[in-house]
Amino acid sequence: MTFKVNRPLSILLMILASFSITPTNALDIPNTMEYQGTKLTLNGHGPRVKMFMKVYENSLYLQSSNSNAEEIMSDDAPMAIRIDVTSSLVTVDAMKNALNEGLEKSTGNNIVPIQKEVDQLTSTFNSDVSNGDYYEFIYLPDAGTNVLKNSEYIDTIPGIEFKKAFFGIWISENPIQKNLKKAMLGG
Repeated sequence: MTFKVNRPLSILLMILASFSITPTNALDIPNTMEYQGTKLTLNGHGPRVKMFMKVYENSLYLQSSNSNAEEIMSDDAPMAIRIDVTSSLVTVDAMKNALNEGLEKSTGNNIVPIQKEVDQLTSTFNSDVSNGDYYEFIYLPDAGTNVLKNSEYIDTIPGIEFKKAFFGIWISENPIQKNLKKAMLGG
């Protein structure tokens, strides 16, 4: 049995494939990150894909390699998430919505205990987002999650419960994308 695919459809599929298959080495993802005297090492990274398009590259930084998601989420130790925007389709509103949806999913639809912190996170997205921008969310015990855009400090969101939920967006039992979780855990 043979299948015929009409020419316009095959061209469209090739175009969509070219958007979603971008070499990861095209980004300059650092192997280490240093913030306020704390050095972190890249644990793993991978692309966030929506509707066949890579929208950002997500990286997890830890003090030492770890592939145990539960341990990472509950650990009160320095760690970071870096988001490198790779699509011009990413907007401020899209970032806010995606993070809010991810937090709801991460917390089993119970963000009430951390609603104040979620609102604080949302307020940090107050400027345009462009392809090539990057965000760093650096958790430091006794301080909270520092939010930076293109290495410029924006705010610090307190609390380990927020940190657990935030990191859970990507590495919880119910992550936003399972193959991204695997990649971030070094798999």
